[in-house]
Amino acid sequence: MGYETLVSLTRGGRDESRHAGAYCVVEGGRVLRSRGAIDVPEFMRSAAKPFQAITVVRSDAPDRFGFTDEELAMVMGSHSGSPRHADNARAMLAKAGADAAWLRCGGHRPLDRAVYEDYVRRGQAWGRLEDNCSGKHAGMIAAAIALGEDPQAYADTGHALQRHNRHVLARYAGMDLDDIAVGIDGCAVPCFGVPVEGMARAIARFVNPTGGSNPNQQQTDGDVSVADVKAAERLYAVVNANPEMIAGEGRFDTRVIRAGRGNLLSKEGAEGVLVVGAREQGIGIAVKIADGAGRAAQAVVAALLLDLGLVAPEDLAEIYPRPVTTREGDVVGEFKVHL
Repeated sequence: MGYETLVSLTRGGRDESRHAGAYCVVEGGRVLRSRGAIDVPEFMRSAAKPFQAITVVRSDAPDRFGFTDEELAMVMGSHSGSPRHADNARAMLAKAGADAAWLRCGGHRPLDRAVYEDYVRRGQAWGRLEDNCSGKHAGMIAAAIALGEDPQAYADTGHALQRHNRHVLARYAGMDLDDIAVGIDGCAVPCFGVPVEGMARAIARFVNPTGGSNPNQQQTDGDVSVADVKAAERLYAVVNANPEMIAGEGRFDTRVIRAGRGNLLSKEGAEGVLVVGAREQGIGIAVKIADGAGRAAQAVVAALLLDLGLVAPEDLAEIYPRPVTTREGDVVGEFKVHL
């Protein structure tokens, strides 16, 4: 089975664009529904950040260095690069005795257009701290220090931290370690290739390790340890309390988490990858769009959340307000999702 058309954009009653891909929904450890090739390894990119953050929590760095809940939530984030985000990344590094020059993520203009325009108006430059991955990298540097490993080599594929990250993801996805592909992300740290079904299983386990109706049970699920479970529980709580730290105002992950009212965790990755976990139901959703279009991944997830009853119909416009419009705002088409 290959990729299938999941989203089409219409204009004047005709399809103008089409996006092919695959999605998978798991519940209680079984595939509930899917379309397309869910068994082909795909790089998760930033959708793997929740699992990388488990390593940070288990290193004891957040407690040793006194991270706030906002700061810890940012370890999972692909943030907008606002001054608030940059200040949190700076604070984490300072608490660990590190410096922004150690960040290997590089730098880019703020992801959120309003944030970017504010920087331009104020004539303020952006750099490594404004990079959307700076929270993850600051957390990794702190974890390396806490573990007694070289903090300035933290991004290297052979570093103990990155080896542990791969082990964590393998446990959550229910895969053999050698079956996880390894590449290098845009922010210079290793990224991991996992089939769409494995992504869905991983995020379902992250939000609800037992797969049952009581996500608070401290049980293990396969190779997922009690320590992993406790770390994931803590991360889930701080992100739901601070959803603007995983992305930013007006951005998809933040909107989904707020719409879930404590029941959802959403994490986008680059190149059309998106995962969502529903805690109370033990459901995991994963999407990969073959051409890398994030707009299509968001449309599929929004439709699935509504179809599965995980968000109310009135929340949908807040999650994915994407009609096809003119530049003056007149609606002239729509995004159709083919579940």
